[in-house]
Amino acid sequence: MVTCDNDDFNFKKAMEYLFNVEGGYSNHKNDRGGATNFGITQKTYDYYRKKNKLAPRSVKQIEKTEAIKIYYEDYWVASGANKIQNFSLALILFDSCVNHGVSVGKSLYLKSAGNVDLFLQLRREKYKSIVERNPTQKVFYAGWLNRLKKLENYINSDCN
Repeated sequence: MVTCDNDDFNFKKAMEYLFNVEGGYSNHKNDRGGATNFGITQKTYDYYRKKNKLAPRSVKQIEKTEAIKIYYEDYWVASGANKIQNFSLALILFDSCVNHGVSVGKSLYLKSAGNVDLFLQLRREKYKSIVERNPTQKVFYAGWLNRLKKLENYINSDCN
């Protein structure tokens, strides 16, 4: 596992990973987040545009630079991933916050007590509970587990 102390380097590596697992524009009828692009939901994009005194527009038109700013401010820093020396752990936290929301991601991180394997297991359990509570989400279950497998493979390959 990789341990780095350069936040800029860590964030850039995290974004390389994230942009590989988050696709382009999507608007699946069962996705509770609604329309997304680069993994950013319309609601998140609306908040970003309003906060920066920009006119609203479709997330379909989000620019990659905007997505990077959103991810840095609203997920990387907001989660505390920027303060974690162990890059693998910081990346799991960041990805958890992107996928589950910051409060859930941080909660899973705290429950894991910094144990990478436990953190990944807690996410598996979270996905399972989502599907159990709302069977319409089963359509995403295999993809969520794939996402975790990719994350695990990435951190085990020293993030290369």
